[in-house]
Amino acid sequence: MQDALKHKNTFRADVARGIRDGKGGIDKETGIIYGFSVITKGEARGHGLEIDETTLNQVVELGAKSSIGLKSRFGHPNMSNSAVGTFLGRAKNFRRDDGLVRADLYFDKTAYSTPNGDLAGYVLDLAGSDPAAFGSSIVFDGEPEYRLNEDGTRKKGADGKDLLPLARITKLWAVDVVDDPAANNGMFGAFFSQDVKPSAEMTVFLDRFLSNPDAVEKVISFLERYALNKEEVTKMELKDLTLDLLKTGREDLVASLISEAKAESLKSEKERIIAILDTSKAFPGMEALVYEAVKNGDTSAALLEKLKNQRLEDLKKKSPASAGPGDDPAKTQGKTHLERAKEYQKQFGGTITEALRVTAEKGNNNHKGGNHVTV
Repeated sequence: MQDALKHKNTFRADVARGIRDGKGGIDKETGIIYGFSVITKGEARGHGLEIDETTLNQVVELGAKSSIGLKSRFGHPNMSNSAVGTFLGRAKNFRRDDGLVRADLYFDKTAYSTPNGDLAGYVLDLAGSDPAAFGSSIVFDGEPEYRLNEDGTRKKGADGKDLLPLARITKLWAVDVVDDPAANNGMFGAFFSQDVKPSAEMTVFLDRFLSNPDAVEKVISFLERYALNKEEVTKMELKDLTLDLLKTGREDLVASLISEAKAESLKSEKERIIAILDTSKAFPGMEALVYEAVKNGDTSAALLEKLKNQRLEDLKKKSPASAGPGDDPAKTQGKTHLERAKEYQKQFGGTITEALRVTAEKGNNNHKGGNHVTV
């Protein structure tokens, strides 16, 4: 905690209690509580710090810098899910009073109608019923000032232990109205629902826990070892896992995996066959190729290529031979390259340039002489 303060972390001071004039310091008509205790001289329990005269003067100085006053909420924000609906008003007129600092709490009109109800009225009633128990706690940024000997070593108390460092406040954020969250009849238990109490109690626990640096280091070390061991165990389990071991230990899981795999396989095979049948519709009379594709597990794209090649071969076979002696050239001459390309384009679509290229590659080289069109 002391090391954390070096980085100007935000903390909450111990609860300061009491109203200077008791019930006389509470004005329900104007919504003001005069002279409530803000911070008290002495040890700041749970923070490993001590509040001295300089600390008190810093609170007065920083509190006076805010022209509108410091915000005040009902409980610290981390004692519930958020600070929404807990705003009470502004703390003003910070001043010294012997071994403590006092201020006046001016309730905001919104505090009379919050999501939690009339919060201002509740706090005013609470303060009036027991002014001495009325408590507040500041939220601040601070740094430790260690008390040192001339040789630079820490000063020690009568018990032989190092004296607590003195709190030096660098920023004052808020003055919140608080109570002992673990008290059965405290403010939180009386006003909020029971689901807030566990988070309030957790706040107390974390304050005490984080005040012990050794405890924090031990927990961090434990969590690191836990994460490492868990990772090693997981790797070992995955490495040693076999199908036989899985069948023995989790037959239900194996059965479920097999069932899902079968369903996915059937779905995929059904989609393949439907695609093959859709592709074959444009090529009547080629059922043998379609059957072969289904049987061999071919894709529809592979089948389409075979169907195109077969159709082209059929077109070539239907072309008449070159004219011979005594034959009528007009009837027997083979089809020109352009005519074959047009037939290909009509059958398969695409551009005439593409059709000319395909028919030239697969048919034109077989014809020598004759009336051919070249491009």
